Amino acid sequence: MHTKGKRLLLLSLGLVLLLSSSLALSPLQRMRNEYDLSSAPVTGLTPELALATQVLGWGRGLIIDVIWIRMETLKSQDRYFELVQLADWACKLAPHFPHVWAFNAWNLAYNVSCRVEYLPDRWAWVQKGIELLRDEAIPLNPNSPMLYDRLAWIIGHKIGEQDDNAHFFYKQTFGLYMHEILGGEGGQETLRELADAPRTLEEALADPDANRLWNECLAEGFDIAEGFFDSYVGRPSVTPRAVAILNRPENAGALHKIGLYARAKRLREECKLEPERMLALREKYGPFDWRVPFPHAIYWATVGLEVLDGLEKRTEHTLEEFDLPTPEPDPGLGGLADDETLYEYQRVSLKRRIYSSMQGLVLHGRLLYDPKGRLVLAMGPDYRFADAALPLYDEIIEAHGTRYKLGTSAGLQSFLSRGVMEFAFMGNTEKSMEYFERLREEFPNAVKGRSYDEYRQFVLAHDQLDMTTSQFRRLIAGRLIHFYVAMACNDDEKAWTVEEDVKQRVEKWNEDAEQNLRGQVRYKQIKDGILLDILGGYYRLPKEQAVNLAVRLKEQDPTRYEWVRQTLQKDGKALPEPEEVEDKWQVETY
Repeated sequence: MHTKGKRLLLLSLGLVLLLSSSLALSPLQRMRNEYDLSSAPVTGLTPELALATQVLGWGRGLIIDVIWIRMETLKSQDRYFELVQLADWACKLAPHFPHVWAFNAWNLAYNVSCRVEYLPDRWAWVQKGIELLRDEAIPLNPNSPMLYDRLAWIIGHKIGEQDDNAHFFYKQTFGLYMHEILGGEGGQETLRELADAPRTLEEALADPDANRLWNECLAEGFDIAEGFFDSYVGRPSVTPRAVAILNRPENAGALHKIGLYARAKRLREECKLEPERMLALREKYGPFDWRVPFPHAIYWATVGLEVLDGLEKRTEHTLEEFDLPTPEPDPGLGGLADDETLYEYQRVSLKRRIYSSMQGLVLHGRLLYDPKGRLVLAMGPDYRFADAALPLYDEIIEAHGTRYKLGTSAGLQSFLSRGVMEFAFMGNTEKSMEYFERLREEFPNAVKGRSYDEYRQFVLAHDQLDMTTSQFRRLIAGRLIHFYVAMACNDDEKAWTVEEDVKQRVEKWNEDAEQNLRGQVRYKQIKDGILLDILGGYYRLPKEQAVNLAVRLKEQDPTRYEWVRQTLQKDGKALPEPEEVEDKWQVETY
């Protein structure tokens, strides 16, 4: 064959092969997407770093290794602010590597935030860590249970617990934010309305009254659908004429409908929360107040468990599809294969986020908010969720064998013991004895043959055994603050519970004081001092609660009320007086 003929044949063959390979690209890309093998393009890099990644190409992994080593070095030197930019680069270079995102979020929420003194700035770093996981990492890695686990941890621990000395500010800011969106605690009726709310503005304006109100406000330069939340931030864009329109009685229904659309949109798009799922969790665990951090931790851990279930099923399907051998059980891993051990660890970790958040709700998740969503004080235990928390301990102990039994059992023992005491203080002796019977049956070494009354006295004495008189006085003072705050908010059941707790503690302390060479504690003196501090403004209770406490005191004990008034007057102070009511649109937007 002539050279020209050979060239023509080879060229034709090359074209055929090129066409064949192009036809295979679409199926290959579909498979890459199906099995999570595709990579998103890197964006947001500096020009220098972008050039380096383009020049090196395959060397992108080498750059990540260098950055990671540098990050570990800076971490060991406590140079956390310098870590921020490096971690951001690492996330952009390896967007599908969940551990980089988790490291970055942890650094922002824990390390960097604790280096800042100004509380709003400190909260901003914590919020940035949460948003990094929720808004960026999880959308890029939706099948990574670990990211949901870390998100649940930061919300439940950093905001919900009390390890950070700025935790009260975090709770206050978080609660205000959710109150603004939900218009309250997010009860069942509210969540049902939000779940059924229109998904688009067109659907919302399909209602003639809502359309009319929207157009009337628009004519005054105020888009009610987009500016619905302006009432919470000083109403910079709401003109007096628009306020007058919004406050007309005939517009209340239309305002409510547009408000539902705006709230549901913000809940889904900004918070990444689905009201349908929030409803399901509320029905499963109890009447969550969604201004409290713990329900949010439970939400994301639950989503993580669902993702893990799907991941396991996809792994099994892939093994069957490609006829790959199933990993053999390893006796050293308790009869589990390597991948099963990993899945079990992730599953237990996510379940622990749920039960630890439920435990947090029970032990100190009772937060009290005023009608405007401002946090009054952390109120301590909320035993409405106690019975729903117990099965979560049992599930881990029964489903995951001895591997995780020891730690979970210790938590269960502590939870049961606390329940015995708290239900007794609440006057619910039947429930207290129910918890005691289970404690005696499952943890006999904790009870050591004591009767119900003997055990309660033992716990009461043991809690106070290592305290100094000064420490005990501070404990009683703190509990009495909670007592008065509950009274100020008309939560009489909680107030009675706290007072019974305090009285029993003081009585036991004074009984043992001489034997233990400790000073007596004067309960009435401490109680009067706290009342004066609250009504005198030392503890900054919201004005509405302070006024209500003064009114209730005057009704229930006029003599004591007069004593408080005269005592404050001698110090140049006065009892709190009611403040003027603000305009309707400012207060009642929902």
